[in-house]
Amino acid sequence: MSNAEEKPLAPSPSDAFHDHCNMEQKECLDNCTILYHFASNDLHKFSMLHQLFGACNVVKLVQNLPSDQRVDAINSMVYEASTRLQDPEFGCAGIIQRLQHQISDLESQITATEAKLQKTRSQQEQLLASIPGFNNLFNPTISTSLNGADYDDDD
Repeated sequence: MSNAEEKPLAPSPSDAFHDHCNMEQKECLDNCTILYHFASNDLHKFSMLHQLFGACNVVKLVQNLPSDQRVDAINSMVYEASTRLQDPEFGCAGIIQRLQHQISDLESQITATEAKLQKTRSQQEQLLASIPGFNNLFNPTISTSLNGADYDDDD
């Protein structure tokens, strides 16, 4: 295969990241707010953001934030975009709702388990109380009949 017949190379990461600039017919700057926050292997993340929010909107949001909050904002938007792809109707809110339901179920299970434990302890106390002299076996200050004081060994 000659060089003329070779397939064209895939666009470079910077080309993909700067599609929003081309759409806006603006010149990309060296300190682009989008390019700075995405590694070259994160093209899928940028694609998700562009698909859900639009690249121009992401750029506007990020530019209006203090520089120390930009990474968190982009990570949050990427997470929201990925959850929207999985659950288009609810996104993150659906995940939060499911987690709150799981918490509620687990709290109910804990309450039921604590009630069963209390019932078992009560039954155990009743059972031990029904055994004659059981408490005296394990309390030497009370037990006199079982520690040898009443035992007659004078034969």
